[in-house]
Amino acid sequence: MSAFTIDMSNPFPSEFASGLGGPGMGGHQSPDWYIQYGMDLGASAGSTVLAAFDAHITKYSPHDPSADTNKVYGAQLFMRAPNDMMGGFYTHITNVPEGLTVGSQVSRGDVLGEVYEFAPTATHLHLALVEIIGGAPGGQYQGVDLYQLFLDTANSDTVTPVTFNQDGSPPISGS
Repeated sequence: MSAFTIDMSNPFPSEFASGLGGPGMGGHQSPDWYIQYGMDLGASAGSTVLAAFDAHITKYSPHDPSADTNKVYGAQLFMRAPNDMMGGFYTHITNVPEGLTVGSQVSRGDVLGEVYEFAPTATHLHLALVEIIGGAPGGQYQGVDLYQLFLDTANSDTVTPVTFNQDGSPPISGS
C-alpha cells in the first residue's frame, strides 16, 4: 500500500476551551482504538462540532439520554475517509443534523452536532482517529495520535495535510 494525504481541520474552529487529555491518558486505555487513541477536546455545552476530514458515516448511534452512563453518553459517529484507509470516532455530542446516518457523506467542516453536557464530567468532544492499514474492510486498525495537532489548531480554520504511510508508522502532519 502506498502513503496518502488527507486535509484535516479542527472540529472547533471556535469555541474550543482546553485539552482534557489525549491518547493513553486517564481513561484512554486499550484494547479499543476508539478509546485508547481518544482525544478529549474541551468546549462548552452546545458548542458546534465540525467534521475534521471528508468522510462517510459507517456507524451511527443516536443520542438516547435514558441510556447515558458516566463513560458512554451522547451520540456516537464512526466515519471513514473516502479511500477507507483512515477513520474517526466522535462521541459526547447531541443534536446531530436530521438526515445524517449510515452512508451519509460529510465534508470537512460540516456540522456533526453539538457538545453534550453530562454532569459532573467536564464538557468535551471525544475524538479518536485510526489508520486502516490495507484499507477497510479487513485492514489492520492502528490508532493514531494527533492530539497536539488539534491543540495547536484549535480556534482557527487552519487546514493541515496529514500523510498516512500505511506501514504502521505515525502520520506526518504539515505541508
